[in-house]
Amino acid sequence: MSDDVLGHFVKFSNQTSGQDKICRVLQYSSQLVWWYLERRGFSTDYIEQLKQLQSSLSLARKYFSLGKSVEHMRGAAVAIHINDPILRYSITLSRISSALQFLCDNVYLFSRLGLIKLDQGNLVSISSKLWLYADLLNIIRVCYEIRHEIIEQIDRQESNLKHSQHSFYSTCRCVMARRPDLMMDLVKNVSDVWLPVHASGLTKLSPGAVGLFGTVSSVIGAATIWQKSGKL
Repeated sequence: MSDDVLGHFVKFSNQTSGQDKICRVLQYSSQLVWWYLERRGFSTDYIEQLKQLQSSLSLARKYFSLGKSVEHMRGAAVAIHINDPILRYSITLSRISSALQFLCDNVYLFSRLGLIKLDQGNLVSISSKLWLYADLLNIIRVCYEIRHEIIEQIDRQESNLKHSQHSFYSTCRCVMARRPDLMMDLVKNVSDVWLPVHASGLTKLSPGAVGLFGTVSSVIGAATIWQKSGKL
């Protein structure tokens, strides 16, 4: 491992967001693994260890969420000044939903620690619905941005007389090549939205499906933080 990569990893892991993403990847990948091993008839002791690891990582991430509600409310205060109304409302409301979700997670953690006595199941249900609202708003936002990029690409192609004939497929490929971050964001949010849908009881997914969707969204989220940490 080169010094640059090692230094990048140290910088990444020293961030609370980086630590949370590492735990999230491990949390959902361990769920995917124990589901697979359970179907293959592996030792129940080993499977129980993986389930305990998943549960411990989930609780650890509750600690990382302390103070995140303030961060997201600050983000909402900034987003409310965006000129584009679709982006303004989608980002602002998403940030507010996430802030309330993390606030519920904090209260849930205090309840788990015995500091307060509340209905933990009700807190999880409220948190899941707020998580779902935030994910849906994020999907609306990224789809709107992709649509804007496609329109701009079509305008550029039409202004070039030599290359005026382009299919919609080729246009989308150009957008994907120019803005891979938007495509990855869409995949992340579409994968992630199934987690609160399952947690809130709107549909029932297998542990393997939850683990797969969670792992995909977590890896993309971790990759995004990794890229940002390299620019700090």
